[in-house]
Amino acid sequence: MDGTLNTRVTPQSAAATHTADCAVFGFSEGVLKVLLVQRNVEPFAGHWVLPGGAMGEDERLEQTARRVMLELVGVRDLFLQQVATYSEPDRHPVRRVVTTCYYALVKPENHTPVAKGYLSDVAWHPLSEVPPLGFDHGRLLNDAHQRLIQQLRDRPLAFDLLPDRFTLTEAQQLYEGILGEALDRRNFRRKILAYDFLIETRAKRAGVKGGPVLYRLDRAALDREMRK
Repeated sequence: MDGTLNTRVTPQSAAATHTADCAVFGFSEGVLKVLLVQRNVEPFAGHWVLPGGAMGEDERLEQTARRVMLELVGVRDLFLQQVATYSEPDRHPVRRVVTTCYYALVKPENHTPVAKGYLSDVAWHPLSEVPPLGFDHGRLLNDAHQRLIQQLRDRPLAFDLLPDRFTLTEAQQLYEGILGEALDRRNFRRKILAYDFLIETRAKRAGVKGGPVLYRLDRAALDREMRK
Protein backbone atom coordinates (compact mmCIF):
# COMPACT_ATOMS: atom_id res chain seq x y z
CA MET A 1 0.00 0.00 0.00
CA ASP A 2 1.24 3.47 -0.84
CA GLY A 3 -0.74 5.22 1.92
CA THR A 4 -2.79 7.28 -0.52
CA LEU A 5 -6.31 7.94 0.71
CA ASN A 6 -9.24 7.30 -1.58
CA THR A 7 -11.02 10.69 -1.76
CA ARG A 8 -13.45 9.84 -4.55
CA VAL A 9 -16.77 11.54 -3.77
CA THR A 10 -19.71 9.10 -3.74
CA PRO A 11 -23.18 9.19 -2.10
CA GLN A 12 -21.68 7.21 0.80
CA SER A 13 -18.51 9.28 1.33
CA ALA A 14 -17.99 12.00 3.92
CA ALA A 15 -16.30 14.23 1.35
CA ALA A 16 -18.74 16.43 -0.54
CA THR A 17 -19.02 18.88 -3.38
CA HIS A 18 -20.60 22.19 -2.33
CA THR A 19 -22.88 23.89 -4.84
CA ALA A 20 -25.06 26.98 -5.04
CA ASP A 21 -28.55 26.82 -6.59
CA CYS A 22 -30.65 29.88 -7.27
CA ALA A 23 -34.41 30.43 -7.48
CA VAL A 24 -34.70 33.52 -9.67
CA PHE A 25 -38.14 35.11 -9.41
CA GLY A 26 -39.61 37.67 -11.77
CA PHE A 27 -43.02 39.31 -12.10
CA SER A 28 -44.55 39.88 -15.53
CA GLU A 29 -48.03 39.89 -17.05
CA GLY A 30 -49.41 39.95 -13.50
CA VAL A 31 -47.85 36.58 -12.66
CA LEU A 32 -44.93 35.53 -10.44
CA LYS A 33 -42.49 33.45 -12.51
CA VAL A 34 -39.31 31.48 -11.85
CA LEU A 35 -36.35 30.97 -14.17
CA LEU A 36 -35.68 27.28 -14.83
CA VAL A 37 -33.02 25.50 -16.90
CA GLN A 38 -33.25 22.15 -18.67
CA ARG A 39 -30.37 19.67 -18.30
CA ASN A 40 -28.97 17.83 -21.32
CA VAL A 41 -26.74 15.48 -19.27
CA GLU A 42 -27.39 12.74 -16.75
CA PRO A 43 -28.50 12.53 -14.06
CA PHE A 44 -31.94 13.98 -14.78
CA ALA A 45 -31.27 14.72 -18.46
CA GLY A 46 -34.30 16.46 -19.94
CA HIS A 47 -35.55 17.63 -16.55
CA TRP A 48 -36.02 21.24 -15.52
CA VAL A 49 -34.01 22.39 -12.47
CA LEU A 50 -32.90 25.56 -10.74
CA PRO A 51 -29.71 27.05 -12.23
CA GLY A 52 -26.65 26.29 -10.12
CA GLY A 53 -23.13 24.97 -10.03
CA ALA A 54 -20.17 23.88 -7.91
CA MET A 55 -18.21 26.29 -5.74
CA GLY A 56 -14.80 27.20 -7.13
CA GLU A 57 -11.61 26.77 -5.12
CA ASP A 58 -11.20 30.48 -4.39
CA GLU A 59 -14.90 31.43 -4.19
CA ARG A 60 -17.40 32.26 -1.50
CA LEU A 61 -20.83 30.71 -2.06
CA GLU A 62 -22.46 33.98 -3.07
CA GLN A 63 -19.71 34.49 -5.66
CA THR A 64 -20.49 31.01 -6.98
CA ALA A 65 -24.19 31.82 -7.29
CA ARG A 66 -23.45 35.02 -9.21
CA ARG A 67 -20.89 33.33 -11.45
CA VAL A 68 -23.06 30.39 -12.46
CA MET A 69 -26.01 32.68 -13.17
CA LEU A 70 -23.81 34.68 -15.52
CA GLU A 71 -22.10 31.67 -17.12
CA LEU A 72 -25.19 29.49 -17.56
CA VAL A 73 -27.94 31.96 -18.45
CA GLY A 74 -26.30 35.38 -18.80
CA VAL A 75 -28.07 37.01 -15.83
CA ARG A 76 -26.00 39.45 -13.77
CA ASP A 77 -26.40 42.05 -10.99
CA LEU A 78 -28.73 39.92 -8.87
CA PHE A 79 -30.26 40.84 -5.53
CA LEU A 80 -29.51 37.61 -3.63
CA GLN A 81 -30.89 36.30 -0.35
CA GLN A 82 -29.74 33.02 1.19
CA VAL A 83 -32.50 30.48 1.89
CA ALA A 84 -30.98 27.34 3.42
CA THR A 85 -28.32 24.63 3.08
CA TYR A 86 -29.26 21.05 2.17
CA SER A 87 -26.95 18.18 3.10
CA GLU A 88 -28.95 14.94 2.94
CA PRO A 89 -26.53 12.16 1.85
CA ASP A 90 -28.87 10.87 -0.88
CA ARG A 91 -30.00 14.16 -2.43
CA HIS A 92 -27.76 13.49 -5.47
CA PRO A 93 -27.90 10.00 -7.05
CA VAL A 94 -24.24 9.88 -8.13
CA ARG A 95 -22.12 11.72 -5.58
CA ARG A 96 -22.30 13.54 -2.27
CA VAL A 97 -23.45 17.12 -2.90
CA VAL A 98 -24.24 19.77 -0.32
CA THR A 99 -26.03 22.79 -1.75
CA THR A 100 -26.91 26.25 -0.51
CA CYS A 101 -30.01 27.76 -2.07
CA TYR A 102 -30.49 31.46 -2.78
CA TYR A 103 -33.37 33.43 -4.19
CA ALA A 104 -33.10 36.46 -6.45
CA LEU A 105 -35.52 39.05 -7.80
CA VAL A 106 -35.19 40.41 -11.34
CA LYS A 107 -37.30 42.06 -14.00
CA PRO A 108 -37.73 39.44 -16.75
CA GLU A 109 -37.93 42.16 -19.42
CA ASN A 110 -34.39 43.28 -18.52
CA HIS A 111 -32.85 39.86 -19.14
CA THR A 112 -32.62 37.55 -22.15
CA PRO A 113 -31.34 34.30 -20.64
CA VAL A 114 -29.54 31.89 -22.95
CA ALA A 115 -28.84 28.23 -22.12
CA LYS A 116 -25.12 27.42 -22.02
CA GLY A 117 -22.85 24.59 -20.97
CA TYR A 118 -24.75 21.46 -19.96
CA LEU A 119 -28.17 23.07 -20.55
CA SER A 120 -30.50 22.55 -23.50
CA ASP A 121 -33.05 25.24 -22.64
CA VAL A 122 -33.87 28.06 -20.23
CA ALA A 123 -37.28 29.64 -19.72
CA TRP A 124 -39.50 31.59 -17.36
CA HIS A 125 -42.27 29.45 -15.86
CA PRO A 126 -45.32 30.75 -13.97
CA LEU A 127 -44.86 29.54 -10.42
CA SER A 128 -48.27 27.88 -10.57
CA GLU A 129 -47.22 25.86 -13.66
CA VAL A 130 -43.78 24.57 -12.70
CA PRO A 131 -43.16 21.02 -14.02
CA PRO A 132 -41.70 18.29 -11.79
CA LEU A 133 -38.08 19.28 -11.13
CA GLY A 134 -34.97 17.13 -11.07
CA PHE A 135 -33.04 16.29 -7.89
CA ASP A 136 -34.75 17.86 -4.84
CA HIS A 137 -35.21 21.20 -6.56
CA GLY A 138 -38.96 21.18 -6.03
CA ARG A 139 -38.25 21.41 -2.31
CA LEU A 140 -35.62 24.11 -2.82
CA LEU A 141 -38.02 26.18 -4.93
CA ASN A 142 -40.83 25.87 -2.40
CA ASP A 143 -38.52 26.85 0.45
CA ALA A 144 -37.22 29.84 -1.54
CA HIS A 145 -40.75 31.02 -2.27
CA GLN A 146 -41.73 30.69 1.38
CA ARG A 147 -38.65 32.65 2.46
CA LEU A 148 -39.50 35.36 -0.07
CA ILE A 149 -43.04 35.57 1.32
CA GLN A 150 -41.76 35.71 4.89
CA GLN A 151 -39.27 38.47 4.16
CA LEU A 152 -41.68 40.40 1.95
CA ARG A 153 -44.03 40.89 4.90
CA ASP A 154 -41.26 42.72 6.80
CA ARG A 155 -39.13 44.36 4.13
CA PRO A 156 -39.91 46.19 0.84
CA LEU A 157 -38.15 43.62 -1.32
CA ALA A 158 -40.41 43.63 -4.33
CA PHE A 159 -40.34 47.24 -5.51
CA ASP A 160 -37.44 46.59 -7.89
CA LEU A 161 -39.79 44.36 -9.90
CA LEU A 162 -42.06 47.30 -10.75
CA PRO A 163 -41.67 49.58 -13.79
CA ASP A 164 -39.74 52.83 -13.35
CA ARG A 165 -43.10 54.54 -12.80
CA PHE A 166 -46.03 52.63 -11.37
CA THR A 167 -49.41 53.01 -9.73
CA LEU A 168 -50.32 51.90 -6.23
CA THR A 169 -52.68 49.36 -7.81
CA GLU A 170 -49.76 47.85 -9.73
CA ALA A 171 -47.74 47.68 -6.51
CA GLN A 172 -50.60 45.89 -4.76
CA GLN A 173 -51.03 43.45 -7.65
CA LEU A 174 -47.32 42.64 -7.42
CA TYR A 175 -47.53 41.90 -3.70
CA GLU A 176 -50.69 39.85 -4.12
CA GLY A 177 -49.07 37.85 -6.93
CA ILE A 178 -46.07 36.98 -4.76
CA LEU A 179 -48.00 36.35 -1.55
CA GLY A 180 -50.77 34.44 -3.29
CA GLU A 181 -53.51 36.26 -1.38
CA ALA A 182 -55.76 39.30 -1.66
CA LEU A 183 -54.75 42.35 0.40
CA ASP A 184 -56.97 45.02 1.89
CA ARG A 185 -56.58 48.07 -0.35
CA ARG A 186 -56.72 50.66 2.41
CA ASN A 187 -54.27 48.89 4.71
CA PHE A 188 -51.84 48.18 1.89
CA ARG A 189 -51.75 51.80 0.75
CA ARG A 190 -51.36 53.13 4.27
CA LYS A 191 -48.38 50.83 4.82
CA ILE A 192 -46.46 51.54 1.64
CA LEU A 193 -47.16 55.29 1.65
CA ALA A 194 -45.40 55.43 5.02
CA TYR A 195 -42.11 54.58 3.27
CA ASP A 196 -39.98 57.62 2.43
CA PHE A 197 -38.58 56.00 -0.72
CA LEU A 198 -41.94 56.20 -2.50
CA ILE A 199 -42.16 59.47 -4.46
CA GLU A 200 -45.39 60.73 -6.01
CA THR A 201 -44.87 62.17 -9.48
CA ARG A 202 -47.01 64.71 -11.25
CA ALA A 203 -47.71 62.25 -14.03
CA LYS A 204 -50.77 60.04 -14.38
CA ARG A 205 -51.30 56.76 -16.19
CA ALA A 206 -52.15 57.57 -19.80
CA GLY A 207 -55.44 56.31 -21.19
CA VAL A 208 -57.14 55.97 -17.81
CA LYS A 209 -59.83 58.50 -17.01
CA GLY A 210 -59.04 60.65 -14.00
CA GLY A 211 -55.63 59.15 -13.24
CA PRO A 212 -54.26 57.14 -11.55
CA VAL A 213 -51.18 58.87 -10.12
CA LEU A 214 -47.78 57.41 -10.92
CA TYR A 215 -45.04 56.87 -8.34
CA ARG A 216 -41.30 56.34 -8.59
CA LEU A 217 -38.57 55.12 -6.26
CA ASP A 218 -35.95 57.15 -4.44
CA ARG A 219 -33.15 54.61 -4.88
CA ALA A 220 -30.95 55.92 -2.06
CA ALA A 221 -33.86 55.90 0.40
CA LEU A 222 -34.86 52.37 -0.66
CA ASP A 223 -31.29 51.13 -0.16
CA ARG A 224 -31.26 52.63 3.34
CA GLU A 225 -34.56 50.91 4.14
CA MET A 226 -33.25 47.58 2.89
CA ARG A 227 -30.21 47.82 5.19
CA LYS A 228 -32.34 48.20 8.33
